[in-house]
Amino acid sequence: MQVQTQALNSLPSRLPLFINPTAGSAQALLEQLRKQERLIIHEVTPDKLSAALKAEIAAGTPRVLVCGGDGTLALAAANLVGTHTVMAVIAGGTLNHFAHNWGIPTELEAAVDLAFTSPQVTAVDVGYVNQAIFLNTSSVGAYVHFVRVRELYEKTMSYRLASIRAGFKGLLRLRGSSLYVNEVKIRSPLIFLGVRERDLSLSGLGAVHKDSKNALHVLILKTTSYASLFKMIFNVVFRGLEPVAKSENIDSRLVDKVSINNRRTKRSIYVALDGELTLQTTPLEYRYVPDALLVVTPVNTSAT
Repeated sequence: MQVQTQALNSLPSRLPLFINPTAGSAQALLEQLRKQERLIIHEVTPDKLSAALKAEIAAGTPRVLVCGGDGTLALAAANLVGTHTVMAVIAGGTLNHFAHNWGIPTELEAAVDLAFTSPQVTAVDVGYVNQAIFLNTSSVGAYVHFVRVRELYEKTMSYRLASIRAGFKGLLRLRGSSLYVNEVKIRSPLIFLGVRERDLSLSGLGAVHKDSKNALHVLILKTTSYASLFKMIFNVVFRGLEPVAKSENIDSRLVDKVSINNRRTKRSIYVALDGELTLQTTPLEYRYVPDALLVVTPVNTSAT
């Protein structure tokens, strides 16, 4: 992670903002964004976002604002990595993990102000699986089923209710799968990967801190029976994941890269990337890339 300074007097008086008009909260966000005269708003669907951002990069635009959830930010980041165009985040999702991790305000007006007034630019780390980028987390196994079920339930209920119902259904159908991690066979219902080391304590479970080590944090769940699973959940709720990670139920490791394969005739599987599902060809080749993406952050702050 590297912190740079970008001269504010080099910024134009108006900056482009990209938002998916078909996203669930887009219309409410657009109503507020249109009040900001300093924004050049582009309503762009995901299939056209790449071309729109490449046009800004080619034009030498110093900053672009991207409004959306973590999945939308990752889609934008795939085009911005390795360029001099800086991404300013306008959080528009449900959980907004990326904004929280980097201390970026999630209130819209404050985030827009930050995009225009902060000279601090942080080169943040990202993860890849094959050629697909992720900014926060990826997972293989049970969470993929959870997301697919949640998306079905979201058609008739709120995000939170859909998540709860999908979670219970996932617990009832939890089963391990035979996977190969760096050629070693394991049986696991879930493998989680996070960009940078994750806090496993009860108070900060899953968070990224300024002292987090620079690596992919891999957590392999080895519990497959209902009895051991519920025992582990009880311990996580009351003790945090750190003591559980030291037991035989979870394999926790920090790596620069890792290979995951299912060794079946099925050559592609669904993988969750920042809460979105994507079909990936096996083996899944994960890698950690430091200082890959330039992001506007509050002055004197790092990952929190």
